[in-house]
Amino acid sequence: MHDLFELSRRSLEAVYGPDQLISVPESRLAEIADPDTRDVMGTLGLPVGRNPMFGLYWAVGDSFSIMGEREDHQWKLDERYDPVPPGADRWINLCDMSDDSVVLDPGTGKVFCLPQDGDIYLLSASFRNYVHFMYIYESQLPYFDPEWEGGDESLDPQGARIRIEDAFRAVDPVALENPRSHWYSALMFVVEPEFEYYNEELQNALRADYGWPRCP
Repeated sequence: MHDLFELSRRSLEAVYGPDQLISVPESRLAEIADPDTRDVMGTLGLPVGRNPMFGLYWAVGDSFSIMGEREDHQWKLDERYDPVPPGADRWINLCDMSDDSVVLDPGTGKVFCLPQDGDIYLLSASFRNYVHFMYIYESQLPYFDPEWEGGDESLDPQGARIRIEDAFRAVDPVALENPRSHWYSALMFVVEPEFEYYNEELQNALRADYGWPRCP
């Protein structure tokens, strides 16, 4: 079993394979002010895997999708959210989680969620932590994904959920402070892949089983 607390190029290659790691060219890293995020993008590498809940767009390796420059958006940040943090128009779109946008603040390295029906909230305290969460989740797929190539002899969804949650809380404690955080959805998917994200009654029943906060 992989060491969930070791985040390195070696550990990422062990889980994803070397062909699934993208390095952002030095010429483009000037767009990233946060030095630790630059190091992750240029040296550690950006993994792209089978994660069914969250991850990174392949295009992040080629070009950054800047929120204030996207022509496909039918709305502006200040039309949907109040308040809008300073500099949000320069945030970089990373992926979608249940139709909500996950974005990176290139100035601070923080990762935020832009929900369809709520306020902007902090998803990960740093981009490195976000990539670490990707690694943790991907490494546990053989234990909860019945379609994994290794067959079902190693399936242990509850064990995988406990390991993932413990690692999440150790790596980035603030990530699970928000009861509406999508990290809870990712954990629910491990044990209940058919759960309905928009069914709050079902969500709260599952949350009670695992000692998580109710949806407000």
